[in-house]
Amino acid sequence: MYKKPPVDVTALIAKLRQRGLTIDDESAAITALTFIGYFRLRGYCIPYYKTTQERVPQLLEPKEFVPGTTIEDVISLYEFDRKLRLIVLEQIQKVEIGLRTCLSEYMSATYGCHWFMDLTNLDSNYDYEGFFGQIRDAKEVFIEHYHDKYDHPKYPPSWMITETLSFGAWSRIYKNLHHYDQKQVAGKFNIRNAEIMASWFHTLSHFRNLSAHHNRIWNRSFKAFPPKKLNGLEIHMSNPSTLYSRLVVLKYLSDQVSWSDGLKNQLDNLMQDKPSCVTWEKMGFIEDWQNTPLWTRLVNPPPQIQT
Repeated sequence: MYKKPPVDVTALIAKLRQRGLTIDDESAAITALTFIGYFRLRGYCIPYYKTTQERVPQLLEPKEFVPGTTIEDVISLYEFDRKLRLIVLEQIQKVEIGLRTCLSEYMSATYGCHWFMDLTNLDSNYDYEGFFGQIRDAKEVFIEHYHDKYDHPKYPPSWMITETLSFGAWSRIYKNLHHYDQKQVAGKFNIRNAEIMASWFHTLSHFRNLSAHHNRIWNRSFKAFPPKKLNGLEIHMSNPSTLYSRLVVLKYLSDQVSWSDGLKNQLDNLMQDKPSCVTWEKMGFIEDWQNTPLWTRLVNPPPQIQT
């Protein structure tokens, strides 16, 4: 039975100091422990603890900080990870909008704008009740306008519900499309294999949720939803549990839907002011990744409007 009592901020500061953490600015420590919390910060302390000299280093017990480690070092690593999550979310939103737009437009053009009301268009095991429940629960003004103006069909057209469903919901819809339809949508992202496309969308949906819910990602070992390997990208996905494997998926799909090569530039800029414990290797990046075709791909500029 778990019997550990809660510990106040003063006692937590004393605990960190006992482990060798330098805290000259106690107000910074109080602010961090009050508004970030010890449990969350604990994960950012680990890279600064002393470890064994084994091939796979283990934390020494009792835990003790490497001499010279400061509370500012821990907070700096937390801030680095926070900024990394923001980059991920910015890039994923482009892919998410691309997925739901392409899927909705293709299915509407092929089966009509209320294709989702025909139960034969999706797998028989698909959770239709949960899907329709999300539409019913939507509070968007344009959904209310549809119901005020039309009494049939019961639900708005596909391009309206596109704006009401989560990335996870669209990922599940894609997984439950018939194989032919999956391939048509995947082709828009320059992917020929529908299973890989389904895998990647599940990977990014999970990645998005971790980032949106403020989980540590910079050196995380991802256990769920490993991305399937795409021909030509095998070298990048030799370890599907790393942050890098997720960024490869994000980079490839982002390149299909955007003119901007923002991800690589954002990562380079972030690493210019990184904490000392952060390296490309610790985030799972392969050697010489910057010079591979994936990361040196020329991105076409947007078409110029003639005036």
